[in-house]
Amino acid sequence: MKIEKISAKFTLEKIEQVTKPIYKTALLKRLQENNGDPKKAFAGLNSLSKKPVLLENGKFVPNEVKTQCFETIYTIRKPVNADNFKDLKSLQKVQDLKIREILENRLEEFGGKAKEAFSDLDKNPIWLNKEKGIKIKRVAISGVSNVETLHHKRDHFGKSLLNEKGEQIPSSFVSTGNNHHVAIYEDSKGKLQEKVVSFYEAVARVNAGLSIIDKTLNESLGWKFLYTMKQNEMFIFPNDDCNRKEMDLLDIKNRLLISKNLFRVQKLSKVDYGNSAVRDYVFRHHLETKIEDNKALKNITYVVCKSLPLFKDIVKVRLNHLGDIVHRGEY
Repeated sequence: MKIEKISAKFTLEKIEQVTKPIYKTALLKRLQENNGDPKKAFAGLNSLSKKPVLLENGKFVPNEVKTQCFETIYTIRKPVNADNFKDLKSLQKVQDLKIREILENRLEEFGGKAKEAFSDLDKNPIWLNKEKGIKIKRVAISGVSNVETLHHKRDHFGKSLLNEKGEQIPSSFVSTGNNHHVAIYEDSKGKLQEKVVSFYEAVARVNAGLSIIDKTLNESLGWKFLYTMKQNEMFIFPNDDCNRKEMDLLDIKNRLLISKNLFRVQKLSKVDYGNSAVRDYVFRHHLETKIEDNKALKNITYVVCKSLPLFKDIVKVRLNHLGDIVHRGEY
């Protein structure tokens, strides 16, 4: 169930999904009066803001109505914070209508400022039921459409459970749209090559008894595996004052120089267009806490890599919980 604004998209099929019968009847009548053309019925001069749809009780159909259709919707749970819910539009993905209304009221209470509305929830909680002490901290949202089934339901004996059609019942899913890592190789000509591995592919490799990282890809063609890049892994970028090849990266005396050039992987994305590709590999400085792409701070607080040769001179490192480098290269 969701709330939708009445527009030219309200075809006969869409109107049939309207939950309130009195609204459905009135909208169908308007559509019939316009020969079944939703653009003529609900857009332009006939939009509800200019020409409302009158009901039998003398009232009007609201601009937004609840619709319901039977389709598979995959949800994920997200914490309530300003990063996940920046504005009113982002709240429309919240599945529970009551919780969505509470969050909308909270945002309105703070003048639409998400950082103030959804920050410090321990001191200023969002209550679902204050008398019972129930707070809203995490919510289920829609938006995951490309998924694959990982497991199927089984009983306590391990036997597969079937639905009324005799089919296995999916019980857990993985989004195929998320990338697990990018593997970087050097071919026989010394050029860098990449292999983007989705989260689903990584899980499938583990289930097949294979290593998540394919270190032997195109080995027969002379390819050599160099390293992988995953979210939050650390890399030292080239700089004139930081000679990574000669410097002892494990020596704490070099920590200050290294810190200036130490970046973590923020996000990895790539879209292929035939013989070309658009990369968006973003690295954020390891001390940077805000996700802001200020152009004046490019290559200082963040680095955007859109070309593979840029990865030739970076060095992968591993840090311990104290922030000390404990390993250089792939691990």
